[in-house]
Amino acid sequence: MKNKLRARFARSLSKGRAVGVCVALVATLVASPLSGLAESHPSALLSESAFDFGSVAQGVKVVREIEVKNTGSADLVIQRVSPSCGCTTTALSSPTVPPGKSEKIRISFDTSGFFGPKKKTVTVATNDPDNSELVFTLTGHVATGLTASPTRLEFGEVSPASSKSVRVREVSIEIAEGSDLEVSKIASLSKFLGVGPIVKQGRRYSAQVELLASAPKGDFRDRVIFEFAGDRRAPVNVPVTATVQGDIRVSPATVSFGIVEGGQVLERRVRFENKSTSPVAVRWIRSSDPAVSASVVEVQPGKQGVIVVRVDPRKVHGDLKATLELHTSHPVENEVLLNVYGVQPPK
Repeated sequence: MKNKLRARFARSLSKGRAVGVCVALVATLVASPLSGLAESHPSALLSESAFDFGSVAQGVKVVREIEVKNTGSADLVIQRVSPSCGCTTTALSSPTVPPGKSEKIRISFDTSGFFGPKKKTVTVATNDPDNSELVFTLTGHVATGLTASPTRLEFGEVSPASSKSVRVREVSIEIAEGSDLEVSKIASLSKFLGVGPIVKQGRRYSAQVELLASAPKGDFRDRVIFEFAGDRRAPVNVPVTATVQGDIRVSPATVSFGIVEGGQVLERRVRFENKSTSPVAVRWIRSSDPAVSASVVEVQPGKQGVIVVRVDPRKVHGDLKATLELHTSHPVENEVLLNVYGVQPPK
């Protein structure tokens, strides 16, 4: 009887092991494909990240082909190819790149109207989670029989109160000996740039360029165009840059209180300046958050002052993102914004 019981128990253990092995095998077969899919992703790689085309004559089209290779395990999708300017064009063979394959991008830079050292970029956006944007840089020198002075017209920092000497620059082009080219026009397509008449002195053509007081605040980017008699040569572009600021300055324009905590009111000070020729007063200040308030201490009435910004931590709920509106007596800049930030300590 005991021997029969032992035999039956042994058979049960054997069946149990078989069932356990089957369960483990099924779990492995089911889990493996899922884990493989979870790890699959594309990986983008450019055949080259930069190309120097050396020195070429103005009007030449520089063409370069690069490859986008997919070194990953899932399809790579080229979502966008963006040149840095309209003078550079791109052509893509196919937007989808299977694993282990590559696709070509044809890049063309038309040098017409350009001269001197040039740098152009092309950004390739993909669905690669680790490297979503690849940048290709094209550099070189465009040679021409012309000499522009300056090659870039920089006004620096200007404001409505800036004198005419700050707002006016001269730009010129000198034609090389032996050339029969003639400048017919110096102009700009920008309504914020005034270009004076052409002054010809021998082979040199020049004009006064004025950045008008109506130019909007911020970074200004435009160009002056030299056009030539006849149609034998493309126009030449001279870039124009400036940083346009208003008469009313607050420094810094953003106030950070860092970690806002405790029971006492916190203070920061901001410098207020009036660069115009007439006195300007801060009439009132409005805050977008009840925890933030401000007042003005006049250092030089109508010209300089200090804005005292206060934050009451007891009224702050969550991270602080507030705006102070400074309303002034300036005829144009009657509202100046001041951003206030802060964070609460971790709980």
